[in-house]
Parts: sequence; C-alpha cells; structure tokens
Amino acid sequence: MLKRMRQLIQVFAIGIAVLHLLGFQVQTDEDSAESTQQVRDSELVFSELDINQTNRGTININGYGRHFSVTFPTSYDHTVSYPVVLLFHGCMCRPSFTDEMILSYLDWKPRQESYKEDFITIKMSAFSEKKPETPQEVEEGGARGMWLWHEKATSNRDDYVFVDRLLEELHVSSEINIDSNNIFGVGHSSGAIFLMSYVLGGPPDLSELAINDGYAFKAISVSGGSTFRKGVVDFKENTPSTLPSVLHIQGERDQGLWFNGQETGKSGVNFLEFSRPSPPTIIDGLRDTNHGLTFSAWDENDPSKPSTLHKWAKNLNLEYSGFKEYPKYYVYNFAPESASEKVLTGIRIKECGHGVAADQYQSDFFRIFSVHNGNRSDFNAAISRDTDMLFCGPR
Repeated sequence: MLKRMRQLIQVFAIGIAVLHLLGFQVQTDEDSAESTQQVRDSELVFSELDINQTNRGTININGYGRHFSVTFPTSYDHTVSYPVVLLFHGCMCRPSFTDEMILSYLDWKPRQESYKEDFITIKMSAFSEKKPETPQEVEEGGARGMWLWHEKATSNRDDYVFVDRLLEELHVSSEINIDSNNIFGVGHSSGAIFLMSYVLGGPPDLSELAINDGYAFKAISVSGGSTFRKGVVDFKENTPSTLPSVLHIQGERDQGLWFNGQETGKSGVNFLEFSRPSPPTIIDGLRDTNHGLTFSAWDENDPSKPSTLHKWAKNLNLEYSGFKEYPKYYVYNFAPESASEKVLTGIRIKECGHGVAADQYQSDFFRIFSVHNGNRSDFNAAISRDTDMLFCGPR
C-alpha cells in the first residue's frame, strides 16, 4: 500500500513539473494560503457594523491601515441597493492636530444630515501612519491629514489605491449594498482637489493603477478647492472617457481661490483683494501657487477665458447659458451642446470665504440622478428657493 502511494505521489510530482514546463500555473496549498491572505488584506474590517450608528472601518493598503466610516440610511434594508456618497475632508495639516483629532472627522455628524434618509454615507480619512507624524513639505512626505494629489507626490499612490480598493470592496460586500450606478463624491478644499484628480484619472503619470475601470462616479460636488491646476489636476491623457456631472461651489471671498481672473465681478467684488498672497502672481491668466498654475473658477465678464468651469463644460459637451442672481448666491448654468446627459452647475456664494457649507444643495443635486433620472427641473426649483441655510461656516 505504501509503495503504491509513493508511486502515485511521484506521478503527481512529475505531472506538476510537466505542467509548469508547459506554462500552466498550478496553485499549491501554499499559493492558496498566500492568495487567501491577499484577499483578506483587502477586505473592509469593522469592529462592529450596525445600521443605527456610524461605523469606523479600515482597509489594508500597502501594509498600512486606511480609515473610513460608514453610516446607513434610516430606511436601510440590506436586500435593497442604495446610492452612496463618499465625503473627502479638507487638509488637516496643522502641527497641533493629533492622530485622533484627524480621525475624529469620521464621527462628525453635520455632513450627514441631508443624506440620512436615503444615502449610504462613507467618510474618507486622509490619515495614514505612512505619512510623516510631523507635518512636512509635500516633497518630504506631506502631513498625515493631507490628501496627496500634488505633483511632487506622484510617486505616492496610496490615497488613490485607498479609494479604488474601497469602492471595489463595496461592490462585492454582502453587508453594505451600494447601487454601483449611483456613486457620488463630495470634497472640500484639498479633499475637493483630490476628488477631482481621482475622477480625472489621477496624476499625469499614473499608469500602474487603473482607477475607474469597474465603476465611475455619477456626479461630484466640490467646494473651497474647486479650481484646476494646469497639467496636474486637469484633463490629460489618462483621463477616463466617463466623467461625472459636477456641482461646483465656491465662496466669492475665498482667499485661496478666485472666481473672476483679474477683473472685478458683477457684484463689485474685486477678487484680487481676497487672493493670497495679495497681489498674486499672474502667468498667462493663471494664478501661480505652490502647487502649480491655477485656473480661476469662472470669468463672468468673459466666459471664453480659460477657467475651471469652462474646462468642465467643454469636456462634458456643455456650453455656458448665462447666470442668475439670488439673495445669497449666483448660479452659473450650462446647457447641452448635443445630446449630453451631463449636468454642470456653478454656485458662487456671496459673503462666504473658504468655509462654505451647502449640504442640502449637494444632496439634492445627487438626487436628480438617483431619484429623478437626471431631470434637473426639480433641482432648478430647489436652488432658486429662498433659504435660511447658513452657507458660511466651518467644514
């Protein structure tokens, strides 16, 4: 019996060797264990997952735990798929920020109120122990609470991998049932710039990670960091063909950005007075910053000038169709040039600086896709309404 078993083992070993020579890959128990470990490393991990609370989770990215939180809608039924919105915070870069202070964003409830009835909300944290404990310049590693979209950080792909892997895991999750046709994103300040960079394909030389391959954001809303950086956060060769609709929000007194190039706006605000540094350095109509030449958000006196909204419109097959003034803001509208189903709306909020909050408008914008099949008439009515909303506030 033992002799027969030895003969069978020898035959099996010879067979394995022959298969390898012929180019076939045979999975051994050791390979299987390694493969299982790789799958396990990429899974979403929760200490607990309850529909009645905000649940912190982690996912292993390149050997480091990356952090997020999940909140279910009040109507959640795991047999039904729900639209999902990913929220990206601004830069938490001050030396006084501790690790837990950065991660406490994951528990912050105000950003979730307008979504709680019908969206799964996922807060994303830029925090990673791979990033320097003490805030540094970008070329030296940045800060633990900083999204690394910067040109000088193109060798660090962890933030892009983090979002990509998390969305892929959500697609196969048996506990978090997302509607893969209704993925939305909200970003503020550097979170806005990172979100725009992500949906536009990432850094110019990002080729080893095929983001947006199996899914795409249906729509995004960006505020406080909503302007493009020439050649960096911009339309480029690796930009996917499928682009999201955009709700572009900006305070007209934001020191870090501008809305109108070098000219005074129609409301009499001289946007250069709010630029930092003042006056800014202007090169070919773009503002020179530490992270590249920056487009104005929109030039209302000459819409043909290059601007962030102009570039969005061109690539979404839309054209400027005028603006309307309301008590607290201006709305810039864009109509389809052909059969485009995309939506682009720009909102410039009066009197606000960098800290703007328009959560109800953002969630209403997403509902025109998840509930009303892209019909923007309801949203047009919503943005023209009188409101008691406090637009100027902390993010």
